[in-house]
Amino acid sequence: MSYRRQVSGFFLVAALLTGVVGPLMAQTPQKTLFGTRDFEMDWQLAPAGKVLRVRFSAATKRLRIEALDGSEQVMLRDLVKGDIVILIAQGQKGAYAQTSPPLAPFAPQEVGGTREIAGNPCREFSVQGQKLCVTDDGIPVGVDFGTGSLTAQSLVRQAQHPALFLVPKDLVLKPVPGSGANTLPKLPF
Repeated sequence: MSYRRQVSGFFLVAALLTGVVGPLMAQTPQKTLFGTRDFEMDWQLAPAGKVLRVRFSAATKRLRIEALDGSEQVMLRDLVKGDIVILIAQGQKGAYAQTSPPLAPFAPQEVGGTREIAGNPCREFSVQGQKLCVTDDGIPVGVDFGTGSLTAQSLVRQAQHPALFLVPKDLVLKPVPGSGANTLPKLPF
C-alpha cells in the first residue's frame, strides 16, 4: 500500500473519531465521557480491521490516537478546546491541524442493558442515532456509527505521561488535506 493511501486512511479514521468526540464529551450528572482517570485502550475499527491505540489524559482532557499499522500516524485531540493535530513520524513527514466545534454535553438515551467488552461491563446508549457502550467510569469501549464500529480489544486504567499529549515545538501545522474548518464527519462522541 502506498504511503499516500495510508495517510488518507488515517485521515478518514481521524475524521470519524473527531466528529464523534465533539457532541458527547461533557458531563451528565452521572459521568463524563472518557471518564476521570487516565487510560490506554486498543480499539478495533470495523470493517477495516485496523487497530487504534487510544490514550486519555484526565488532567488535560486530551486524547492521543495512534494507528498501529506501522504508518507512524498519531492524532492529538484536545477535548476542551477542540484542537486536532495529526502527526506523521512525529511531524517529520507531515503535521496537520484543524479545530472542531466546541464540545456539547453528553446527553445519551439509554437503549439497552449492560454487556461486557474487553472484560469491562458497559451500558448501551444511543446518541444522535448512533450507539455507544460506556463503562461506569465513562470510557466508550464500543461505538457503532452505522457504517462501521470501534470495539475495545483491551483497556488498562493507568497513568499516562503528559508528554504523549503535546505537539512537538517548532512544527509548522498545515490544514488537514481535503477539508476546511469544521467539515469532518459527525459521529457520536
